Amino acid sequence: MNFPADFEGKANLLLISFEPEQAKDIETWMPLAQALQHMNFQFRYYKMPVSSPENLIYRWWDNSSLRSVETDPETWHWIIPLYINKTDFRRSMNIPNEKEVVVALVDKTGQVLWKASGRLTDDKKASLTAAVAAATHLQ
Repeated sequence: MNFPADFEGKANLLLISFEPEQAKDIETWMPLAQALQHMNFQFRYYKMPVSSPENLIYRWWDNSSLRSVETDPETWHWIIPLYINKTDFRRSMNIPNEKEVVVALVDKTGQVLWKASGRLTDDKKASLTAAVAAATHLQ
């Protein structure tokens, strides 16, 4: 895939994790991401676990592991593992470290419209919902 050109939404939520144990923090965002996607056809979410470039066997094993956790093939489209230089990626996204998950709302050009880190809270939920409405002009 080519990003940001291949993002399907006018507004796209990137759920970025750096370590497998951060999956539980990403899951706190999923009910909201799924609800927003269900209600707004201009919004899409993507789970993006970030790993360092590895050999093809490791990538196959990692992708297979992701699919075994996500048992619904309909959700596989929304999971995009990134095998890239993590430092360069963090720098390009202005992410200071890998200690927390990062959630970013971006437009079709890749411009970051909203960003937060860590688990979902009520304040982050309200802020994200407003940012999605503004980005898709559904206010």
